[in-house]
Amino acid sequence: MHYTADPSAIPPAHREAARLLASPRARPALPDVAPSEAAVIRVDPRAPLTVGVHLNGVPLTLIVDTGAERTVLSPAALERAGFGGLPGRPIHVVGVTGTAAARLVTVPLLDVAGARIGPLAVIAHALPPTGRADPVDGLLGRDVLDAFTLTVDTASGRATLTLR
Repeated sequence: MHYTADPSAIPPAHREAARLLASPRARPALPDVAPSEAAVIRVDPRAPLTVGVHLNGVPLTLIVDTGAERTVLSPAALERAGFGGLPGRPIHVVGVTGTAAARLVTVPLLDVAGARIGPLAVIAHALPPTGRADPVDGLLGRDVLDAFTLTVDTASGRATLTLR
């Protein structure tokens, strides 16, 4: 099998048998983002990279997850921030461990690395225990991370999130 993004690259003798495959869709536009300064994050090679964020003024700890398409917040974190009763659309989350039921809810504003991002559609779903001493409230996904440049410097034990 051969793949190409350029149909004209298919030899004429094989064009008729070629099939168009589903391609990734363009990402929706990022939510409104206010300017910020870089956030410095401590890097521990034995633990996931985490960042502190604020939701409605309530501090949360999120794992930086470059593989997550959307940001995930636990129902308990949403409740602490006063958004426990937000209406949401039922969805199914598909991951490496299988599928799970969750809700898609919209929070008005998430403060990340000094940037105010919102409104932001997040997945309300409880994370499995991480084994960390300090609790984790969710995952910071690419829907937010795409607004930043993430630089990890393991030699100095720090990472930075800088608004693009």
